[in-house]
Amino acid sequence: MDRAESITTAASTSEGSSHGPAISRLPVEVCERIIDYLAAGWDTGYVVAKGEPHLTALTSCALVCQDWYFLTWYHLRRRVHLRDRTDVLSLSKTLRAKPRLREVVHQVVISGASPGERQPIRHLGTFAVMLAGKAPRLRVIIIEHAEWTIGSVRMEDIGFLGVFSYIDTLNISEVTLSSVAQLSHLVSALPRLRNLWCSNVDCLQKQHVSPASLPLNCANMKCLDVRWVAPAVEDLFMQISRASRVRDLALGVDGELDPSSAASRSQTLLDASSTSAETVSAGFPSYLPSHVADCFMPTERHYNLSHHDQLWKLEISLYHPFAEWLWIPHILSRIVSKHFQAMVVMLWLRTDNMAEHLDGLLMTMEQDDVLARLDSILQEKRFSGTIASRGFCIGIGDFGDHWASGNTGMGSALRERYDQLDELVRRKMPRSHGRGILSTVHNTQDIYSWSQDMDEIHRQSMQVEQKKPPERMRTPGPRSSTQHVLTSLQPCILAHIVAWSS
Repeated sequence: MDRAESITTAASTSEGSSHGPAISRLPVEVCERIIDYLAAGWDTGYVVAKGEPHLTALTSCALVCQDWYFLTWYHLRRRVHLRDRTDVLSLSKTLRAKPRLREVVHQVVISGASPGERQPIRHLGTFAVMLAGKAPRLRVIIIEHAEWTIGSVRMEDIGFLGVFSYIDTLNISEVTLSSVAQLSHLVSALPRLRNLWCSNVDCLQKQHVSPASLPLNCANMKCLDVRWVAPAVEDLFMQISRASRVRDLALGVDGELDPSSAASRSQTLLDASSTSAETVSAGFPSYLPSHVADCFMPTERHYNLSHHDQLWKLEISLYHPFAEWLWIPHILSRIVSKHFQAMVVMLWLRTDNMAEHLDGLLMTMEQDDVLARLDSILQEKRFSGTIASRGFCIGIGDFGDHWASGNTGMGSALRERYDQLDELVRRKMPRSHGRGILSTVHNTQDIYSWSQDMDEIHRQSMQVEQKKPPERMRTPGPRSSTQHVLTSLQPCILAHIVAWSS
């Protein structure tokens, strides 16, 4: 079919068919606009693609007919998955044949095996050498389900990644390293790297990292995410954090490690970023044994955020059976940052047991005093003028689906439980509810939207702060003292005005 002609939106009946009138056709320009609109909503900077609604819709469009496949082809090549050397050779050939595609590729996934397995990634070196200079807009590299064995990738080949000057994000997940020096060398090869994320990364090296092996560009890091990694990898992140001005820090506690050492290293990592971190995310896995959870309670030094003077948002993720739920008031009570505006506690459940686990959670919340303690802490003077509208959030999510967008298909019984949760949180936290700082969400899409709203409130409050004229020096006296007090309150008042108007 010629692209100038109309494209059918479904299988149409032929003209004159006795089965009914032909299904109407949309002009090609309309179809292109629809597909372009879907593609514009897909943020390739986000590394979790499975279930992402815009990508899912684009994939469905590609299956409608040959013409729609053509319209979506370039958009879908924004993310390229390379599983072996053959895939790398095929991509190189395609980029030579279609030079326009070179500007399209934004995200590359290099995997060694299917999920649950880890295989060598020899094609990482092949990719670095063969694709150097051929994907100038490549922004994100993801390495997953891999085993980086000694000698499988030549270090001189990794150096070719320096040609990809646009890359700012590196995500390593489900990977076994032979040495932490491999990770350090990989980071050093990416001159514009700002976001470094590692999750479930093992390392055969046991000794601590020498400061001399730190990446040369580690001072440029802005976002560090280290969740459930080997001690040597966490040690590298710790030293990178000390050498940089990290704004966003995320960490996870590994329950398989010795309780005291796991807690100590996590707190050390927090302390390393205390002078610069503006947002902190902490996750606790569902397999955390009870004896590990118990060890945190008596010791106040664990997860102490009292030195994080720039902190404005805190995110805590708990997984069933929520053994760490009792820690939350203690963590909040130690926050003293004057910039603190938002906090979310996400409670992650599995779809197959969601109703049962939600019942247990509701009973726990009803019987303990955690929500009441949180409500009391939030009324303290240091939080009276800083927390944003809807700034304290209790959320429920399905950690089997990163892009869950609602519960309409879960049945009335589950929706009734969500209503019970909302009522319980409001009843246990009446003063926070009365101030309008309390909110609840029931799926990951809503918590993503909540986080975006908080980011926008924070951005606007920072703009107000920056536009405020410098305070003039005045002779001390009753009049100037009063004016000084009013001036000092102005940022908090304006921040709330911005929040209410958003």
